[in-house]
Amino acid sequence: MNLSYEYYKVFYYAARYLNISKAAKVLSTSQPNVSRTIKKLEEDLGCKLFVRTNSGVSLTKQGETLYRHVREASRQLSIGEAEIASETDAKNKSISIGFPTSFTFSNQGFNIIHPIRQFYEDHPDIHLLIVNKATPDLISDVDDGLLDLAVISSSILRHLHDTTEQTILKFRDRVIAGNKYRDEFTGPLPISYFLDYPVIGYVENTETYDIYDQYFAAKGHVFQKSIEVTNPDQALSFVKNNMGIGCVPDFLADPAIEAGLVFAPKITDRLPQRKIVVIRNETSGNSAAAILEDYIISFFREK
Repeated sequence: MNLSYEYYKVFYYAARYLNISKAAKVLSTSQPNVSRTIKKLEEDLGCKLFVRTNSGVSLTKQGETLYRHVREASRQLSIGEAEIASETDAKNKSISIGFPTSFTFSNQGFNIIHPIRQFYEDHPDIHLLIVNKATPDLISDVDDGLLDLAVISSSILRHLHDTTEQTILKFRDRVIAGNKYRDEFTGPLPISYFLDYPVIGYVENTETYDIYDQYFAAKGHVFQKSIEVTNPDQALSFVKNNMGIGCVPDFLADPAIEAGLVFAPKITDRLPQRKIVVIRNETSGNSAAAILEDYIISFFREK
């Protein structure tokens, strides 16, 4: 089988946007050309890759399998192009990186500093600008090209028209309590039970606050906080000091639980899965940002 790279390029954009018209626009071609290319690829592979929906197309099981591989191949080609560009283009000597306001660099469970440090050691001439904003603002800034890339956490990340997203970690929050509550929280309990106790929650207009506000609303409860914090490290500190009940990421909670500083009450509800992703604007043309993104992705894949 000798299929042209152009076939896979067309497939990649159709699968990425799940919209033939959008793929045609990005590829500067016509919708019929995209459809013909996909049909030819399906014939050569002997399977259906897409099915039509009211809003566009969706991937079949075989299409999802192919997309995983084509997406990675496309990323590696982009990195190769970026490395060449960085050697010949002196303009790309600055990278703006966004992090949520709740993010703390001291977090040993998710230490983003390691790959950034390695990149900086290998490229000491690159200027790094670190920006902290609320997650929705970071998404908009990357989408609009005001930031080169951002590292954010989310439960459901909205579709970003001009960015790529790469998941580097999946996690769930743990409900944790101070040791003074050990005798009160026995047996599996519904998460609503803890609302009768002091709740340590996150400030409004943050992704984490929205997640739990919607989560409890769906269960018919109002999410009220006794203490508001801006990041998980602060929440953990207050819980350690027996000032309330909190939810923090498992990679941060588990070491404190193992050390006996806090404990995790058994609950009957399953908290939503969340993820940490890197998002980057492909249209920015910043080759250095593409290389830094690869450092971050590669570091967490190897862990």
